[in-house]
Formats: sequence, C-alpha cells, structure tokens
Amino acid sequence: MKEYQGLLIFVGVFMTVVAAAFIPFGMYWFALSALLAGILLFASIFIWLRVISDRQQKRMDRVFRENDSAVALLMNEVTVPALLFDPDTGRIAWRNPAFREIYDGKFITDLLESYNPARPANSLQQVVGINTYQVMNIVVPRKHAKQLILQYWLDRTEAAHYQRLYDEQHPCTALIYVDNYEELTRDSQIRSTAVLADVERLVSELCRRVGGVYRRYENGRFLLILEAKQAVQLEQEKFPLIEQAHRINTGTGTMVSLSMALGVAPRIAQSENDARQAMELALGRGGDQAVVKDGAEYRFYGGRRQQDARQSRVKARLFSKALAQLFENSGEVFIMGHKNSDMDCFGSALGIMTCANHIGRHAYIVLDGANSMIEDALHRMEQEGSAAGLIITPEEAAHMMQQNSVLVVVDTQRGSNTVAPQLLEKGERIVVIDHHRRSADYIENPTLHYLESRSSSASEMVTEVIQYFADNVKPSSFTCSALLAGITSDTKQFAFNVGSRTFEAAGYLRRNGADLGSVKSMYQNDYESYVQCAKVVARAEIRRSGIAVSYCEKDVANNRMISSQAADELLGIRGIKAAFVLAETPDLVAISGRSVGEVNVQMILEKLGGGGHLTMAGAQIRNVTWQQAKDMLLPLIEEYERENQNL
Repeated sequence: MKEYQGLLIFVGVFMTVVAAAFIPFGMYWFALSALLAGILLFASIFIWLRVISDRQQKRMDRVFRENDSAVALLMNEVTVPALLFDPDTGRIAWRNPAFREIYDGKFITDLLESYNPARPANSLQQVVGINTYQVMNIVVPRKHAKQLILQYWLDRTEAAHYQRLYDEQHPCTALIYVDNYEELTRDSQIRSTAVLADVERLVSELCRRVGGVYRRYENGRFLLILEAKQAVQLEQEKFPLIEQAHRINTGTGTMVSLSMALGVAPRIAQSENDARQAMELALGRGGDQAVVKDGAEYRFYGGRRQQDARQSRVKARLFSKALAQLFENSGEVFIMGHKNSDMDCFGSALGIMTCANHIGRHAYIVLDGANSMIEDALHRMEQEGSAAGLIITPEEAAHMMQQNSVLVVVDTQRGSNTVAPQLLEKGERIVVIDHHRRSADYIENPTLHYLESRSSSASEMVTEVIQYFADNVKPSSFTCSALLAGITSDTKQFAFNVGSRTFEAAGYLRRNGADLGSVKSMYQNDYESYVQCAKVVARAEIRRSGIAVSYCEKDVANNRMISSQAADELLGIRGIKAAFVLAETPDLVAISGRSVGEVNVQMILEKLGGGGHLTMAGAQIRNVTWQQAKDMLLPLIEEYERENQNL
C-alpha cells in the first residue's frame, strides 16, 4: 500500500496544475473539467488501492486461521517464558506454561512493582528468586481490537553470575601515604625506623586480611592491589587503618597520620590513575583520611582531626620564586576571590597586587560589588585615592584580559565559587592560592597552585609569599593592615587554627606598618547588626551532642555576615561544640558552620556542596527556604552524631 501513496499524490498534484494552467487564458470550463477529471481519477485509484489492501488482509487472516493451532502450539511449547497483557490495567490475557512456572498471578504489575505497563520499556532486567531475566516488550497492534503487549523473558542467570564474579574479583589499586613522614624523621626524639616499621606491619596485616598484596615503593608510601569486593569491605569498615595508625607509640605527642586513596575502575591502569588523583585530593584536604574515586564520584572517610600547623617553609619559598618568574614573563595580573568577599579574601588580593606592582606589572582586583565585610576597607582606599582603576568588575576584566595575562585566584579553589567563573575559561595562566581543604570540584590544571589546608588563612599564606617573592618588597601600611585583618578574621582573633607561623606573619605585618586601630575597624560591627546577632544566638536550638542550629531572618540587612558572626558567638557558650547558622537571601540559603575542633563542620557541609575547614566551613543551597535547608542539614548532623558516638 505504501508504494502506491506516491502515485496518488502525483495524480492529485498533476491534475491541479493542469486545471490551473487554463485559468490565465479565461478557459474556466476547461479548467473545471480538468479538475473534475482529476478528482474522479484520484478517487478511482484510491478505491482500487483499498480493494487491494482488503484482499491482502483477508488473505493474511485466512493464513493465520489455517495455522492458528500451529502458532498456539509453538508459543505454548517453547521454553522461553512469554505472556500477553493489557497495557492499561496490566492484566495478563495469556501466558505459556514456561511463564506460569515463574508467576501465576493475574496482573503483571504485581510481579514487576515498579513497572509501568502503559509505557513499557523495550528491555529491562528482573530478578526472581535466584534467577535473573532480561524482559523484552513488543507492542502487538490489532486493527479491530485493543492492542496488547507481548512480553518474553530471556534467562540471563549465568551471564549475571559471571558479571557478578567479574565485578567482585577485578583488581583495584590503593595507595597509602604517611602524611607527616618528614616530621617523624626530623624529630630526633622519635625512633622513626621503629615507627615506620609499625606502619608497614599494619599495612601487611591489612593485606593479609583482605587477600591483597602490597609493595613499599618509597619511604612512607605503599602500593596495594586487592580485589573489588575487598575494596567494598574496606569502604564499609570506613578504612580502620587510619585510626590504627593513630595508636602507634611515637614516644612523643606526635601522632602518625596516614592517607589512603582507592581507585575503582574496570581496568587496572585506570584504577591506578584514579587512586593517584584521589591521593592528591586527600593530601590537598589535609591528609589523615581516605578518598575513594569511583568514576566521576569521590567519597571521603576520616579527616576528623585538626592537623598540626605546618613547619617547613620550603613550599612557600619555591612557590614565591615561581610566581615571580611567571609575573616577569607575563602581562597584566588579574586577582579575584570568592563571591561575597571577606577581609581574608580582600587582604590576600591586595598582597598579590603588591607583588605584581613590585616587578612593574599592572594588577587589578576583580570584585562583584561591595558588601558589609569589606566596605570599610574599600572606603579607606577611596579616601586615599588608591582604588581608582584598581578595582574592576568581572565584565571589565573579561574585556581587558589578554593571552599573556595572569589570573590569580585567592581564598578559594572552587571555580563555581569564584567572583567570575567565566574568567577561568578565558585565562590561560591561572594561579590558585587557598587554605581550605580541597574539594572534588577544585580548579584543575592551574599553572601554579599553593594549597595549604593547615594554614590559618589565605592572608597568612600571601604574607609569606611577599617575604620570599623578591628582595625589598615593601607592602604599604594599608595592605599590611588588610592582611592582618584577614588573619584576625579567619582565626577569630587568634583563637582557632593558629600555629607559630601565624604569629610570625602577624609580627611581620605589624613591623611593616599594620595599624591595629584600622584592623579593628575593618571587621567591626554596627549596633543594629550586633542586636540581630544576639537574636540569632537567642533562638538557637542546642542538641544533646552540643551542636547548635539557628537562623537569621530573610529581611535582616547583611544577614549572611550576621549568621557567620552568630556562629562564632555560639562557640563562646559553655557546652556548645559546634554551631550552624542559616541565612536566607532572595536566591539561596547560606549556612555558616563553626566548631571548637571536636566536630568537623567541613565534613557535614561538604555533603551540601560546601567546603572549608574542620573548624570553619560554609555552604550555599539555591532555590530553597531556610526551613527546607534546615531539613536537609539536620539528617547530616544526625548521621555525623551516629558515626561519632562520643559526641
């Protein structure tokens, strides 16, 4: 029938054209005659084709009637389970004996509970008892009756068995690093040989227990090969090797810190590569934890302890020299931080600007606008006239950037959290300086990066960069004040996450002109904000574990700043170990998390897409109310409490 449809169309079009050809000559009768003749011819051909189609249908019906008993016998005798059912109700209209052995009910939906008979998938997998089936669906159209679905079940039990064996037994690669190997070997009071021997003993016992093999390929570094099912077991146990290492007796207060990385992939080469990426992420997050990379997904375990402050300055010195060389061989420098910049972000940006100006490079700070946390510093720059042309918008930066420009990202390593993510795509020379624990969505493949999660702040890191950048670098008094304000802000006036190098950086800034009065005013509160902060503290709900949860109302000005200040204030109350304060804005809910060190707020907020430190972290959730965000936060807090029963 389909092959004659073109003939009908051709006849209709041809006669219409012929009729239209007579009209310009006034021969209307000829045109009408031609049109009528065309209609008659079209109708005749159409009727002829319908007759042919009906004859073919009757012939096929006769064939099926003559052979229906043979077809029925075949469908009944075949060993493949098959059935016919109504797609509207799921009611089974017919089934063969092979399917009756599987299921003898009336409705297919009772067997396939998640199956939608009105929209049958072409193929799906179903497990019944110990057998696995591939279920296939074919629509059976009927001309004078309701259509049915023919479904047949192919036994894939053996194939599924071998697939399961492969999934369980294919090899996976794991890496184990002693994070603080240098500290252990440098301390003369620690018998490092005995300590490292204890570490290897734990690794050996682990491999013997899971049936894997290991090799020590470098001092304090091990490569493990184990089966996938044993990797799953380790993950379910949450990698007890990390806690076991903490109990090794070093003879001093120093604790052995291990990081473990596991790559889950079907090929061993890919598994090894994934393990290395996971280890890089684990070390970037401060170590003392396990990271599993399964395809594009990362899973984190451990990392609940605050790491000791860094002692070696080698990394800072090498980075400073490399940054100076990069600036010397580049053009203009653009510096940006995270959205809603704070004093740590702004102060570190001013410090990098000082380095760029020292070697004659124009530098610009990219801001998305002023906010209450940096408005005092911006006002002082405007009064001094130093802000003119140095503070630019993301649009201006995108227009000004050239191929040889350098883009420096400070106080964040997450591309989506920067002031202008589009600049990362345009910039070819990218530098990242950050003190937060590394997240899974960090900026990949920067030209230079300086990531130190054990540092108190980005301002502390940049202060050290200034000292090693070049001889006679002289930051202005205002820049020193801004850097000191950044350190003071992130350490809560030197109360949290402070090491000896934090005080040394503060001393350097004070010697070079940092004004304590200016520092105090840069993060000083106004009266109204102080009152609102007190209200947030008063409405806090304190859980038995010592975790407080509160919120700042939507219509309160600067509620995001107030929420972070309220979280800090809550930690000053006896019995509170951690605090989470939510602030709702027109497009998102911001959560500020603070801890005295016993609760890892970063691990909790990371599951909401946030990040930060063990003692200070944050997260942003879009398109929700503060109550909805709270309902998302509380189960994560409860999960953390269950995993840490000592809270």
